[in-house]
Parts: sequence; C-alpha cells; structure tokens
Amino acid sequence: MSLVLVADDEPAVLEVLSQVVEDLGHDVLRARDGEEALGLARARHPQLVVTDHMMPRLSGVELCRRMKQEAQLKDVPVILLSAVLPQGAPEAFAFLHKPFEITDFESVIHRSLAASPEPRMEHAASPVGALGQWVAQALQGPLDTAREQLRRLECTPSVDRAALDTLAAQLQSIEAVGRHLRELSWLSSGEATLKRIETDVGQHLRDAVAAHGAHVTLDAPDAPVHAQVDPPRIRQVFDVLLANAVRQGAAEVALEVSQTQVTVRVKDVGPGLAAEALAHLFTPFRTDAKGVCGPELYVASELVRLQGGALSVQSRPGQGSTFSLMLPRST
Repeated sequence: MSLVLVADDEPAVLEVLSQVVEDLGHDVLRARDGEEALGLARARHPQLVVTDHMMPRLSGVELCRRMKQEAQLKDVPVILLSAVLPQGAPEAFAFLHKPFEITDFESVIHRSLAASPEPRMEHAASPVGALGQWVAQALQGPLDTAREQLRRLECTPSVDRAALDTLAAQLQSIEAVGRHLRELSWLSSGEATLKRIETDVGQHLRDAVAAHGAHVTLDAPDAPVHAQVDPPRIRQVFDVLLANAVRQGAAEVALEVSQTQVTVRVKDVGPGLAAEALAHLFTPFRTDAKGVCGPELYVASELVRLQGGALSVQSRPGQGSTFSLMLPRST
C-alpha cells in the first residue's frame, strides 16, 4: 500500500480519480489546487502525485517544478493530466491526455509507483508541528463539503448574495488557517529548503500591494531591486504582512535600498503593541491578554530566515506597528 496525492480543482473529477486509486489498494490525499497539493506533499511525503494541469494558485506543471526543487520531493513521480498540453512536461514522470480510459490510468499508476523511491523514515515532528499537521488534515474534509455546498447555493436564484459572499470569505479564512498549519508542520520538520533565484523584489512587492487594494500605499524606487529570493515564498511573506496591516485599517509600505541590503517596511495604523506582546509576536500559539496568536507571523519570519534575511517589528501602544523585512542585496 502506498500514499498517493491526487490534485484536481473539479470536485467530481477529484472524487473519481481518488476512488480509482483507493480501489487499487492505496491511501489517498486530496488537494483542490496546486498550493494545497504542495503543502500536503511537504507534510506527508507521498509515494506518487497525480495532478491536473489547469488549477488555481499553482498549475500542475509548476507543482512538478516546485517538487523537483526540493530534496525531499524531487524523486517522487508525478502523473500529469491535461486536456490542453499535447505532450505533458519534462518535469513529470508520466502524462495522460484527457479524456483517457480508466484502464490506462491504472496502468500508469502501477508503472509510476514501481519507480517511486522507498518510503522515507519520518523525522519526529515537534509537538507544535504535529498539531499543525493534524489540524490541517482534520480541516480538509469539512472544508471540501462546505465548498461544495457553497457552489450549490450559488446556483440558487433566490439566495442572499451578501450572505454567500460572507460565507465565501469565512471559508477562505479557514483555508488560510489550514495552509499556515501545513507550513508550520513543514518548517518544524527541520527539512525545509527554498529555491532562491535572483529576481526583482520590487515587482513582487508592487504586485502584492495591488492585490490588497486601495488601503495600501507604496513608496518604492522605479528601478528594479534585485535580491536572491524564492519568488513564491517572498510573495507569501508580503501577503502576510499586508493582510496583518490592512486588518488594522490601512498600511504604508516603503521599499528602501542600500548597497548591501533591501528593506521593506510595512506600517499600520492600529493600536500598537505593548512590550510583553512584542517579545512573543513570532511565537506560534502564544497566549496573551488578547487571545492566542496564530502561526502566520512565525511562518513569515521563518521563510525570511531561510532566504538569508530577518523580520522584526517596532511598536508602541497608540502608535501603530512597523514590520521590517530585511534581505541581503544581490551584488
């Protein structure tokens, strides 16, 4: 018996593919998009990945490429399914053009698992990492059901559209919790690595600011600002910092460049933080007078550290908070 990850954004297709794999005697992990699939692969280390090509957030081809960049996933075979690609992609182990026969799919599964590396010995996760992985997995089933019901309600003529929008926003928030918990588990494993390339950090920051709407202002040089980073991961950090600031009402973002360093400052207009809160801001699940801090800022700080940088914060009660992301500049 092997562990097989199946990723497809069409619920009916995902269910059929998963059932075929289960009928062959294997355990199945289900993912609705490429980002979720990558998080599950990092956390559970499947022996095979079956993925559609056209998916939101991360395509099947990009999922193959990201897996090839990571030591613990680079040898896992990937079966790529597509109705638009004529011959697949070199990063995939096998390719099936849609539509295909179930017997062909079963044959490719057998062939791919024969080429899969032996299941690796799992490192003991930290208690926080183990909790994160368990909760993320526990959320997946209820979220799948809720998303399916939401799609059905959207087709109802007399439904309250405002209520649907609110429900969709809440589901997105819960999905974000699941993603952060999977990241937490991955980071706590001690095997987290990133693929750093030279890229224009300023452009990634401008894209993130644009995605967060009119409540964010940006002061940045027009010229490219290059640094060695993992582009999807640095965008993830920007999104965490901007979302955190926008929740306080608005954000002022500045990109500063020196000969050796790139600094991104995100200032919010919130109530600010006391010294005792600052001391544990990047500690996941730390309880204070305002409740329990989630893993988002911890994950962001670790992703920055893995890219050779640092994340810090300055804050005083009544004066808002300013997060500073510092990265070494490409020479």
